[in-house]
Amino acid sequence: MRRVAFINEKGGTCKTTLCVNVAAWLAASGRRVLVADLDTQGHAGKSLGVDVRGLSPTVHDLLLGRARFEEVVRPTPVPGLELLPANKTLSRFPVEAAGAPDRADRLRVALAEVPGDRYDFVLVDAPPSVSLVTENVLRAAEELVVPVALTYLALDGCAEIVDSLERLRAERGEAPRIALVVPALYRKTQLADEILEKLRERFPRELSRAVLGWSVKVDEAQSHGMTIFEYAPGSPGAGALASIAAELAERSAA
Repeated sequence: MRRVAFINEKGGTCKTTLCVNVAAWLAASGRRVLVADLDTQGHAGKSLGVDVRGLSPTVHDLLLGRARFEEVVRPTPVPGLELLPANKTLSRFPVEAAGAPDRADRLRVALAEVPGDRYDFVLVDAPPSVSLVTENVLRAAEELVVPVALTYLALDGCAEIVDSLERLRAERGEAPRIALVVPALYRKTQLADEILEKLRERFPRELSRAVLGWSVKVDEAQSHGMTIFEYAPGSPGAGALASIAAELAERSAA
């Protein structure tokens, strides 16, 4: 069971878009997939057509030990794809768990209790900020997919993730590896091409072969609570997301 987190400490980088659509492609290819939404906005669930507003129990209850995994996990309209949903209640977790000595390991422990043969992939949609939730994600994941919108600030967010991994490795002696760095929201500009070149220099092995361009079809799909493969399977966005998912599947977790 590969545990892969989609993370960037800067928002607006297509993190949720990648997580949900990669999950859908993997499920369509016969893998058993769980999406764990660790973002208070609940966008992963919403993008999969699940109404998370007012939903209970959620991943928040799982992290606090108030609900078991089987009580929280939910099916989605995509066959083979299940969801640990989140909503705004998750925002209370850092305060409620602040005094617990295992507060940063709650997600890792919860996922460790899931039978290893139940899923082929667990994909975690991380929050776009540094918090106790982010720390839980980094401790629970084995691999990271780091989307980088081709702007300066998103590049800076990618650098922050690298720093966080170095600190975690210094503290614990281990940290998840970066499996893929995905250039996102590409448009043909000089700045975008310069940032793309910087990424090639910094991540020669990790940079994905496919570049995710800006796509109105992807936005439309999310507004309908659908994956791009349901909404516009022949679109360029669907092609790029399929290529990224296939590349992740090809790469060993070792």
